[in-house]
Amino acid sequence: MAAFKFRLDAVLRLRQRFKDEREWELHALNQAKHTLEAEIAALEQELRNMDDALGAGVGEILSVIDLQLASQYSQRIDQRIKAKAAALTKLDAAIAGKRGELVEAQRGVKSLERLRDRQTEKFRREQDGAEQKFTDEVAQRKFVVGPGRK
Repeated sequence: MAAFKFRLDAVLRLRQRFKDEREWELHALNQAKHTLEAEIAALEQELRNMDDALGAGVGEILSVIDLQLASQYSQRIDQRIKAKAAALTKLDAAIAGKRGELVEAQRGVKSLERLRDRQTEKFRREQDGAEQKFTDEVAQRKFVVGPGRK
């Protein structure tokens, strides 16, 4: 029995590799998103800690310079949070686009795999049919009795 050879096997490997690259890129973008979210959370915590430190001295009189420095510091932190939030929005858009590319790559691989499965099944049925035909022909042959034999 002959072995099945899928003639689009190289295309299937290429599409599989393309899909794997998209998965890796999506994973990298998700990692970057989690890192950015952690940085934003750390900045927000720093802002809360500074507010708590300023509010802890109830009854204390704070100098104008301390208040001004605290205000400038909190504004810088707020600007950094806003910049990271904008970067996070762009990253979310990139992740959505990469998910679309991954879905398309998965469809391409899946369609070739289904085609390969159908062609494998068709090849197997043809081989089974040829084998059955050969078996039927062998069964139908009459044995020829040679001279001198009865």
